Amino acid sequence: MAKHNRRPSKDIHSVPGKTNSILLLMIGLFIFLTGLCNLLIGFFYSPPLHGTHNNNDHHRTVSLHNQQQFIDGPGVNGKKKSMAEVDSFTITTHHPDHNDLHDEDRFKNNTFSAPGTAAADRDARHVPDDAMQTQILKTTRAHQFITDPNHKLPQWITNYFDWHASMRSKFPGDEIFTHPDAPPILIRKCLESLCGGLHDRLGQLPMDLYLANQTNRMLFIAWIKPYSIEHFLVPPDASLPGNEYSFDWQMPPYQKYGTKCAKRKHCLRHFLSLPQLEGNVIGQRRGTASEKTVPQLLEESIYNLTEGVYKDEKAVTFEILGHLKEDYLEGKLRELGETDMIHNTPSFGKIFLSFFTPSPKVQAIIDQVNEKLGLVSKGYTAVHCRVRHPFGYRKAQKFNGIYAGKADRYIPEFIGDFKDTMVGTAIKAIKCAATKNAQDKMYFMSDMSDLIDYVAFNLTDTNYLSSHPQWFEDENSANATAKNLVTRYKIVAREQNTPNLHIDKAVLTNVEDYYGAFVDLFLGIHANCVAYGIGFYAAFAAKISGTKCLVKYASELYGGSKSKVTSDQSIFCDHKLAAKM
Repeated sequence: MAKHNRRPSKDIHSVPGKTNSILLLMIGLFIFLTGLCNLLIGFFYSPPLHGTHNNNDHHRTVSLHNQQQFIDGPGVNGKKKSMAEVDSFTITTHHPDHNDLHDEDRFKNNTFSAPGTAAADRDARHVPDDAMQTQILKTTRAHQFITDPNHKLPQWITNYFDWHASMRSKFPGDEIFTHPDAPPILIRKCLESLCGGLHDRLGQLPMDLYLANQTNRMLFIAWIKPYSIEHFLVPPDASLPGNEYSFDWQMPPYQKYGTKCAKRKHCLRHFLSLPQLEGNVIGQRRGTASEKTVPQLLEESIYNLTEGVYKDEKAVTFEILGHLKEDYLEGKLRELGETDMIHNTPSFGKIFLSFFTPSPKVQAIIDQVNEKLGLVSKGYTAVHCRVRHPFGYRKAQKFNGIYAGKADRYIPEFIGDFKDTMVGTAIKAIKCAATKNAQDKMYFMSDMSDLIDYVAFNLTDTNYLSSHPQWFEDENSANATAKNLVTRYKIVAREQNTPNLHIDKAVLTNVEDYYGAFVDLFLGIHANCVAYGIGFYAAFAAKISGTKCLVKYASELYGGSKSKVTSDQSIFCDHKLAAKM
């Protein structure tokens, strides 16, 4: 606090008698009040104190094997963090109800605050009250136990986790953006272009970590489309048993970087003003997707962030989809002497579950489903039917005059040939799942809610069956076959209160309508066996859990990407055996 110099007073001893006494009394009172004011000002307005920072203290060696122990903070050498350590850097997220929020206003109540930030630096609406804190603690579950507890993450990963945590602790709240000594940041974003589904967006965390590690940047994730990611996923609570790490990827509220704004369009404008790496996402605001390969984009990104045009930029965003080019990262890791290639080891699931756990509202639905259906982790089979994927149909194929390839963008009517095709897919999925495990419950999930209702509820409803007797007269029909399978196997599903929407292509609707995609992802993660067909959604869940009980019952009819996810021929369904089920 700066000293307040008072103007020198006149020689009070020259004032005779009573006047002298009054002046002395007034001066004493003035001095007392001045001191009291200074004390109050110092109490209420003292600025936050920062330690003395070396301008280079956030720099790290980039080589994966030659990283030094660069912090004294939480989690050194891969040790489990205590709750006290986690509190210093984990950002608590408020999850408001959005039933009555329009698209323009949905960001008003969706910003985040770090515990310990001065009240004067925060908008009150960003701070969760005690009831919300209690709800978060009650509804959050530890999901990391699903992975192999004996498997250890590569040291370059744990070193980066620890460094990231120490920087969040050292520069709390928006200081990670504003403090001159804070390290630069790298933001994986999804704003308005075609960012892809869950596997597209979140299936390449190892590549994101590699890019951030090799450029000495703090990794953050920010979505606007369809809503901010924190509505669905949050960092895990490291105090829960089984949770070894909690990686805080959330962006604190900061207007310049688009995380503290009154309306969605304002957030979008701020995000778009930031420098952006060249990417391969279709429809990016700054032009069409690059035609360069993923390896070229990554190599150029590392150069531009360390030596090129972006080396002095504080914040840089990127949209590079590289989840189907895992061989590139694995090659780079081998060159650096690494033995854990991550993608097909328990490291993949450990990394994902160190980043993400369901938000309180999503977790509450998972808890309700588990309780109602009696699902126990590793005690059921997940059967997934992706029946609205464009690659699941012949090119230019139409149903009711509409191209089947556009089914992701709308919800087709569950009638006629489209219905029969979907039911046929469900029959194939259930039979192939039975070749792996016919005794456990089968949790049936699909991107078509009407199909779930039909298979898991209508076919066991006597009133429904009696109202459509003609559908089941032919014992070889799809309807009769599906009915027999439902009778033979224990098929269960969650009630379809909202449609199951694709998070990227569906027309924007209420935030609750997107919960199902995240609920089923985590129920898939906890399944003992997984049956999947088109797309990588359910295979992604199996990859996270590390289960070896997998069966693929269908392949893309055109345009499908060749991937390691489908290269193992042993996971393909034995359809001759399935026909007997």
